[in-house]
Order: sequence, then C-alpha cells, then structure tokens
Amino acid sequence: MTETLHRIGAIVRADFLIRFRRLSTLVIFLLLSFFAYVWIPDPATGRTLMQIGKGRVLYNSAAIGMATAVLATIFIGLVGFYVTSNAVQRDLNSRCGFVIASTTMKTREYILGKFAGNIVFLVTFVCGFMLVSMAMVLVRGEAPLQPLIFAKQYAILAPSAIVFVAALSIVFESIPFLSGRFGDVVYFIFWVGSLGVVASSMEQGHGGVLRYFDFSAFGYLLEETKRTYHTNSMSIGQSPFDKSVPLRVIDGLHLGGGEWVTRLTSTLSPILILGIALLFFHRFDPARVRAHTARNGKWMQRLNAIAKPFTYPLTMLTRGGGAVLADARTSLAAVPLAAFAFIGITIATLAGGHDVLLIGIAPAAIFIADIASRERRAGTTALVYAAPRLRERFVFWKLGSSIVVATLILAAPVAHTAITRPASLFALLVGIAFLCAAATSLGIISSNPKTFVVLFLTYWYIVVNDKGQTAYFDFAGFYKATPIWVTFLYAGLAVTFVAAAEGVHRARLRE
Repeated sequence: MTETLHRIGAIVRADFLIRFRRLSTLVIFLLLSFFAYVWIPDPATGRTLMQIGKGRVLYNSAAIGMATAVLATIFIGLVGFYVTSNAVQRDLNSRCGFVIASTTMKTREYILGKFAGNIVFLVTFVCGFMLVSMAMVLVRGEAPLQPLIFAKQYAILAPSAIVFVAALSIVFESIPFLSGRFGDVVYFIFWVGSLGVVASSMEQGHGGVLRYFDFSAFGYLLEETKRTYHTNSMSIGQSPFDKSVPLRVIDGLHLGGGEWVTRLTSTLSPILILGIALLFFHRFDPARVRAHTARNGKWMQRLNAIAKPFTYPLTMLTRGGGAVLADARTSLAAVPLAAFAFIGITIATLAGGHDVLLIGIAPAAIFIADIASRERRAGTTALVYAAPRLRERFVFWKLGSSIVVATLILAAPVAHTAITRPASLFALLVGIAFLCAAATSLGIISSNPKTFVVLFLTYWYIVVNDKGQTAYFDFAGFYKATPIWVTFLYAGLAVTFVAAAEGVHRARLRE
C-alpha cells in the first residue's frame, strides 16, 4: 500500500512541476485573475456582479464568494478540461510512457496518479482565483472580509466540477478517437448540454436522480435560490441594476441534511468513470499505440479524402507568390475539413444572414489555432528558419497566414456584412484581426494550440450569453453597431498580442 501511494505521489509531483513550469500556465492564470477584476464591477458604475430578483446583492463575503465560485465552476468546465487533457499524451510524446510501462507500476496506479494530478492542478488554479476574488472584497466590498464564509461557498460549489473534469479528461485521453481535436469539440458540446439538462430539470422541480449528478452545481444553486429567496431570477456576472430597488443582503449557501448527500454524491460519482479509462488505456504498449494511431489515421484519412475535393477552390484562392499565401495554402490542405466549415457557414449565411456570424466564428478560430505552433510541435522550426528572412519575420508570417485562412472561412459573413450592414464591417474586420493576433501570440508563446482554444471558447461562451448587453464584449459587431471605442480597444489588444509574440520570439532567437 505504501509503495502504491509512493508511485501515485511521484506521478502527481511530476505532473505538477511540468505544468507549472510552462509559460502557458502563467498566461492562463494571469488572464483568469484579470477576469476576477473585470467581473466584479464598482456599483457606482450602475453595474453589479449579482442580482436576485430585481435587487442588487450587497457586496459582502457571502455574495462575492458565491458569485465568483459560480464563475470558477464555469471556468473549470470550459477551461479545466483543455488544460488537463494532455497528461497521457505528453508521456507518450516524450517517450517517458514507455519507460513507465516497463516498470512494475500497475495501470490503475498510473490512471489514479494522472487523475490526482489533474485534481491538484485544478484545485491550485481555483484557490488562486479564490484569493484574487477575496482581494476584490477589500477593493470593491461593502462589508468586511470573512475568509471562512468566502471559502465555504467554493467548498460547496467547486469540488464536483473539479472531480468531474479531472476524470473526464483522463477518459477522453484513453479513448483513441476522443483524444484529439475531435474530442475537444465533443467535450464542449457534452458539457454545455449536460449543464442545461440537469440545471433546467432541477429548476423546474423535476430533478429526481439527476440531482445526484449535478456536477456543475448549477441545479443546486437554482433550487436554493427558489427555496430561500422565492424567485427563479438570479443574475451572476456584470449586469445593470435598478438603483430604486432595495439592496438584498445574503449570508451565502448552507447545506442541509439531504443536500449534503446530493453534493457529496455529485463529487464522488465521477470517479466511477475512471473504469472506462482502465478499459481503453493502452499502457503505452507499442503494438496497441500503433494500432490506435492507424485506426485514427484511417478514420481521419476517410474524412479528409471526402473533404479534399471541396478544399480545391480555397487553395486556388491562395495561389501565387509569397510565404504568407503558401503557409495559408498548407494550412488549408493539412485540414481539408476546413472546406466543410466554409460551405456550412456560407449556406447558413445565405439562409440566416448576419446572425450566423457569432456561431461561424467558432470553427474559424479552431482551424487557425494550430497555425502558429505547427512547426515547433512538429520539430521543423529549424527547417523553416532556413528560408531567407523568414526567421526574423516569423510572427508576421504566421499572423498573415491566420488572417488569410480565417477570412476565407468567413468570406460569406464578411461579404454579407459589407452589403447589409456596412457600418459594422470595420468592427468585423478588426475582430477577425484580433482573433488571429490572439491565436498567433498564444500559439507562439505556449507552443500549444490548446491555449488559444481554451481562452477563445471561454470568451466566446461569455459573448454568447451576454447577448450584446455589454458593449466591450462584442469584439466583432455581432449584435449591433459596435461603438468605435470598442473597435479601437480590440485593435489595440491585437497590436499588444502581436508585440508580446514578437518579444517572446526575439528572446528565443537570442538564446
């Protein structure tokens, strides 16, 4: 038993050190801390973090703790999976997995070690976010900081989401066809769908057995709101409030007898799905790894073979001289499924008009995520640097390639906007440039496309749910005429992203 714990602890320690020595981890943590500041507005601005019914909730430790714990849970669900779903693949790529497989370590010990490493990583992030949010009580709070009450809200809401995501990321990595980018998309759809089903059922009083699988804790939160405050209306996140409505003062969430059981079951039940990981895990057996790779390759080859003829018109548009167009052509040829995205977005735009843009920009972002980090991940950076002047202009080369690919995929929405809403065209073009600058910068800095995918999906989820109420979230003129200051704000952010990427690239060249 002692040896088993020692081996599991060694895996946890190694994962922790590897993850926290990466620049991408620091970037995600800093952006998460920034969100804590952004999401807790000063009430003097006419906006608030939390409303129950029509009344603004007083900024005390219980209110800010509960609201930010909900935001942390959303972060875990949206971002946590993507930053932990490479634990097994990393050992495979580094060849360390084959060394591990040759030892006496049992498969279940390895799976449990990776699972525990994911939990430690997510708990560390959530605790950091909680401390930043506590600091906001001192900055924006209207009552003294009460750390125990604040932490209690996180202890009630966050653990189930942490365990669920930590387990699911291991399961997805163990199942071959879910271990890549396809699995990333499947997870996002699955998480959003499960969130809506459980929460809406519990809100309507029909939770039944689903309340024992309320991993997001949203269902429990809605039930508590209805039971305690006799309303189904709760708003968490920046929103305007009516100053004439009296303030609400809350003392936070408290668990009664039956609620302890449902929250504890929701926290522990995801551990059972690790059995699926044990069933599919290849234990770095070279024969099984090759077989899985071959099956995945054949599956992707079939899809790419079907999509390849449709890619030809897009690649023809990038014919000509210049490294930028050549790289864009390579990007489109490497992922022929981008042609299906182009066709789908074009047809949807013809049928639905400008409203399609908000949905269509998501696949475009996913397709450009890999462009900036492709050479470093493939080990061909030195070969690319051998081209004349490409070494010094690498950042702008990748930025230009990303802009070309994104603009081609979104050609129909861009043309439709130019014809029907010319006032929004500038905002849309700046939004595309901002998206490409962020993908290029984060790809170069972190050498991993998932950093951009994680942050984009999180921000995109916020934009979709905000529905245009907050002007500065509308980075591409999705909902209405975007104020010019917002457009220039995102233009400035795009320049900042490019400058950061250039700075990191120049520093690496000097090393």
